[in-house]
Amino acid sequence: MIYSHSRLDSYRQCPLKFKFRYIDMLPSELEGIEAFMGSRVHEVLQKLYTDLRFCKTASLEPLIELYQQLWEKAWHENVRIVKEELAPEDYFALGKRCIEDYYHRYKPFNQSRTLGIEHPVQFSLDPEGKYVMKGFIDRLSQPKDHVIWIHDYKTKGFLPTQTELDEDRQLAYYQMAISQLWPETKEVELVWHFLIFDQEIHSRRSPEELETLREETIALIREIESATDFPAKQSGLCNWCEYQQHCPLFKHLYDTASLSENEYLGEEGIGLAEKLITLQSKEELLKAEIAKLKAALWDYAQKKGIEVVFTKNHKVRIKVYDNIRFPGRNDPGRSALENLIREKGKWEEVSYLDVFALSKVLQAGGWDAELVEKIKQLGTPDSSLWIKAFPRNTRGAWK
Repeated sequence: MIYSHSRLDSYRQCPLKFKFRYIDMLPSELEGIEAFMGSRVHEVLQKLYTDLRFCKTASLEPLIELYQQLWEKAWHENVRIVKEELAPEDYFALGKRCIEDYYHRYKPFNQSRTLGIEHPVQFSLDPEGKYVMKGFIDRLSQPKDHVIWIHDYKTKGFLPTQTELDEDRQLAYYQMAISQLWPETKEVELVWHFLIFDQEIHSRRSPEELETLREETIALIREIESATDFPAKQSGLCNWCEYQQHCPLFKHLYDTASLSENEYLGEEGIGLAEKLITLQSKEELLKAEIAKLKAALWDYAQKKGIEVVFTKNHKVRIKVYDNIRFPGRNDPGRSALENLIREKGKWEEVSYLDVFALSKVLQAGGWDAELVEKIKQLGTPDSSLWIKAFPRNTRGAWK
């Protein structure tokens, strides 16, 4: 299998989505409006630089006309708008502004010589050619001899920090490709154009950083190729996923969407869930009522000067124990408390390993694979049932 940044990132985001798309090859006609708009803007910029290669500088008006033509031609009924307060024309206007801002910023487009547009690259991560990557570079340019800039156009609705871009993998992969394809290149600059914000941000990668990325990527590919389980991974990206109807986190929503009102009310799972929600609501009310009763009992004991209240079959002990509340893990002052205990050599007496938190960290990924494997060998495989009802928002996801 030949890998790409998008393929690897899909696995990082959600292993089950990776399986649906690249192993099961499930078809999907759904397309997010953000991706749809971004594709049309990319097509216009591709046309702009293609014409420039032939010394043909387009004016802005024909580019906007082309954008509208491309939008109307590509539009289909399965374009999804997650943000319900927005309409297609809002996204169209946003894409139009991206093109206008870019045009005014870079005209007459002579900052560097364009070497490639939507340039395909393929390269190996290892000498044997076992782990192969591919991709398409939005634009390659050369500001001077032996220097190459790798450009990427983004229509994301948020602006990353410099630190986040310095850790970005996609363009770093492309730098690996450039280094193999043009070894005489002395400098490679990574350039992002965040079109919504009219911002250009640069970054570079050292040979050491590329080597670390190469090793991490090979390790990830090995993990993917040896995986037998592809669990769903819930995140904020779920609302944009085109495989919701197949995913166990959303499948029931789609299975019951077309039921009549009587069928819906009689559906077994819905009935069981509604009973659970009713009981949980009563439980929360009981907790609040118990808290009020405890406060009232404390007031009664204070007035009577007693510590025990007797009923016919029970007795209730009422006592306040003095205690000290210390700052929690994320509270201000926590580090000072921990440092003091460590300085006095008492840390081992009061610290403990939160095994629940450790389990969550291992499931989330991100730790070194070798360390994770060693930790797993010290544990015992186990499973536990966890069921809890949550209020649903208008899109059927979790708040």
